[in-house]
Amino acid sequence: MSQLDLTPARPATTIRALDADTLFRTFLLATVFLLAWISFRPFQSLADPPQVTEVGNIANQVGYSLLFLLVAGWCLAHQPYRLILLVRPTLIVTLAWFALSVVTSWEPALSARRLAFTPIIISIAGMVMLVPKNIRHFSDVLTAVVLFVLLLCYLGVLFAPSLSIHQGTDFLEPELAGSWRGVFGHKNEASAVVVLFVFIGLFVARVRGAVVGALIVIPALIFLFFTQSKTSIAMLPLVLIISAIMRRVRRPVIGIAIALSGIAAFNVLSVGSIYSEPIRKLLDLVLTDATFTGRTEVWEFVLEHVRERPLTGYGFATFWGTPEVVYGMGGYEVWANTAGHAHNGYLDLALTIGIPGAILATLCFCRVRILLREHAAARRRRRSLSLCGNLWASATFGGARDAIAVPRLQMHG
Repeated sequence: MSQLDLTPARPATTIRALDADTLFRTFLLATVFLLAWISFRPFQSLADPPQVTEVGNIANQVGYSLLFLLVAGWCLAHQPYRLILLVRPTLIVTLAWFALSVVTSWEPALSARRLAFTPIIISIAGMVMLVPKNIRHFSDVLTAVVLFVLLLCYLGVLFAPSLSIHQGTDFLEPELAGSWRGVFGHKNEASAVVVLFVFIGLFVARVRGAVVGALIVIPALIFLFFTQSKTSIAMLPLVLIISAIMRRVRRPVIGIAIALSGIAAFNVLSVGSIYSEPIRKLLDLVLTDATFTGRTEVWEFVLEHVRERPLTGYGFATFWGTPEVVYGMGGYEVWANTAGHAHNGYLDLALTIGIPGAILATLCFCRVRILLREHAAARRRRRSLSLCGNLWASATFGGARDAIAVPRLQMHG
């Protein structure tokens, strides 16, 4: 005779409360990541001239403010004691420097508006990681969101190619015609995100199985190929190698030292090629395009202006797209004047908030001591180690590549 299950039944009200809590956590997580990757303005037309100085965006202002209130309200109701861990002295000093750069900005109003949204974005990014119930819940939500974003990108390519593939009629960079960009505003942005999707797929494969992970990795790799982003395609295997080394070395400090050495080497070989003849000759031997698709011109342009204002920079999140840059700085090809960013995160920081600000921001958002501690803890929890190693390596190399150390997550409110 079978044994009776004498475990007390869980009250229906408790089950309903648990289900409601899970649903709300899922909603918060999914909303944050969907807005980070899709934004409030997906499938933008690039045929029209861009606005020289960006005006306020009501959707960003209202949408991110409401999202901040929702995430903050949930954290205050459930884990208020953990919020204090997000407030660190380096963050306070860095935000203070940002405020100083607003005062010295050549576009104070624009810098002030963007700075006003920065604490909101930083807070959302910090608090959202307190929301998942566990690693499986986090993996499931990421899987659903990433697959949805990839689906939108492919649907755009199929049914709205003029809004999801670069065209010869684009106002800027018509030479990119044929490169896929999906819901994103540029093929470089799209390639950076789908590379991140590859690492998320590897993480999901560890947590939920290889088949589920492959559902993310394969379409992400295909989309990456059609973005024709040479830098992302070339760096993906390099980052995979670095992250694999970080997982296998016995001492986490050695793995992170290898990753940091890779970042330094990349910057020396790229930006350093402007000033070093031996490096330039070496790159000519191993690369078909030692200008990194014309980016050396942008780096020269940036470095010249960093030298003009090395301490304060040109103002928080304010340089590219201003009338002074687009129309008032002769002597350069239009490509350098109309670039959207420096194609190097550390140069962008030095350009906008000065060299001291760049150092502060790097120390604040790339905290090696915390990374060492968390990486060591992840080694004891083997299942989460792939996320720790892969995402840390991809994020730090992404900062060296195109993104700035302070995430550009719609801070243009």
